[in-house]
Amino acid sequence: MKITEVFDTAIDIEKRLYNLYYKLSNLFRDNSEVHNFWIKIANHEKLHCETLLLNKGCQAWDSPSVLHRVKKQIVKADIAVIESLNLMLKDFERRLKKETVSLQDAIGMLLKIENSDYNHIYNKLIHTSGIKFQQAPDDPHRSIYEHMKIIKAFSDKYYTGNSRCIRVEDYKNVKVPARPLPGDKRGKITEIVRDMSYGFIEGEDGEAYMFLPEDITEGTWDDAEVDKPVEFSAVKLPWGPRAKYIKYF
Repeated sequence: MKITEVFDTAIDIEKRLYNLYYKLSNLFRDNSEVHNFWIKIANHEKLHCETLLLNKGCQAWDSPSVLHRVKKQIVKADIAVIESLNLMLKDFERRLKKETVSLQDAIGMLLKIENSDYNHIYNKLIHTSGIKFQQAPDDPHRSIYEHMKIIKAFSDKYYTGNSRCIRVEDYKNVKVPARPLPGDKRGKITEIVRDMSYGFIEGEDGEAYMFLPEDITEGTWDDAEVDKPVEFSAVKLPWGPRAKYIKYF
């Protein structure tokens, strides 16, 4: 399986997980805490999908040596995990179409999905491009570690079945080194891709710098406009430079 096919399969899994968890939220509208939990983790999966899409896009800029390294990181065992999870999801999707599941059954499904090694594969994929997402207070759940902490707290409170519990310590954040470039830079925004939440800045040095909404420290993503002048710092990533600490002027 090519690396782009691995990304496509993982993106499809995240979309299906979002739909699955959202459907489960509708089964428990009478309990606001339970309903809101399913909505929350469904939204986590949506963020995971967006993160994979962005990282897949970054592969287009990678050098052959980086692509070879990425390919080596995804081993046959990882492909087997993805294929196994696909079959598991199909089974759960069929069950939801045919029957109403109890909260215990729903949490059992959740634990079987989240305890698979797929989350470790997701972590591999999202760090292949070198992107490091800053965790904003109102949007902290691109990280699998934060995602799993919430699932563990909920299952510890509500679940009485036999499925294996979440081991949060297995999902501690992977550190991605990013070396700051010296000095502040100036430039202007040249492109904004709203539906995928990223853009590009052309520096006065003629270099193109990618940026994400969380890289804007003074101003907001909604204020970003083509040709708007900015100041920023930069980090070197395997696929190219990224703008950080952006402020408008």
